[in-house]
Amino acid sequence: MRIQWCYRKPQMEISDNHELVSTVLEIGTLEDADMLRLALVRLGRKLGFDSMLYGGRFAIDSARNIEQRIESNYDPRWRETYDHENYIALDPVVEHAMHSLVPLVWSDAMGGSPRQQEFWEEASSYGLKAGVSFPVQTREGDFGMLSLALDKKGRDAQRQITTNLMWGPLIATMAHEAMRRIIKGPQPQLPPRLTRREAEVLRWLAAGKSTHEISTLLRISEHGVVYHVRNLLDKFATRTRGQTVIKAISLGML
Repeated sequence: MRIQWCYRKPQMEISDNHELVSTVLEIGTLEDADMLRLALVRLGRKLGFDSMLYGGRFAIDSARNIEQRIESNYDPRWRETYDHENYIALDPVVEHAMHSLVPLVWSDAMGGSPRQQEFWEEASSYGLKAGVSFPVQTREGDFGMLSLALDKKGRDAQRQITTNLMWGPLIATMAHEAMRRIIKGPQPQLPPRLTRREAEVLRWLAAGKSTHEISTLLRISEHGVVYHVRNLLDKFATRTRGQTVIKAISLGML
């Protein structure tokens, strides 16, 4: 079976983008923060974006021992202003990423309060006119976010973002895995042992099939599909179907 990846658009075969997929998966193996930053910048530009920011927060020994990392090629003046003005307290992108796993396409509607509107206007002046952010959360309590930004607005910018939406979760997950390894050290994981039915469900998840479609293909109830998906989330220690597929690919199981 050939794996297909889709994100609300015609299905696209991973084999057609083998080189790009390999580049993304290699990010998860990096063991140096500078190398990770450079790799993300190069990959972002390859996808047509002007700048990127990865931010991660990791629980080391307990919930009280937290380490945070940021790797970015945003204008350093903006980063300095952001920290000095404590913009993280009103940044709607951060607020979204802490409570959702859904990609967030930036829009003017995000500037709800006058203060937030000023924030976005200032960010725009530093080349962050449009973009999209991809949250990452793990069961261990770690949190991350990857933002890809453009120094332009309008239909071309939205088209650029929409075209590359499918790559964001994969890149964000691999970047987060790399930073986790850099901070916490290597924690080798063996591929989990799956039942025959779990393996079948996993392959159809990778093909972009819905619960209803999988139930029809496997001739089982939708409740049965959900049951197997929950088992997959547990065995891969992931929180979403997409993360499960990504982890399975990185472990060579797909």
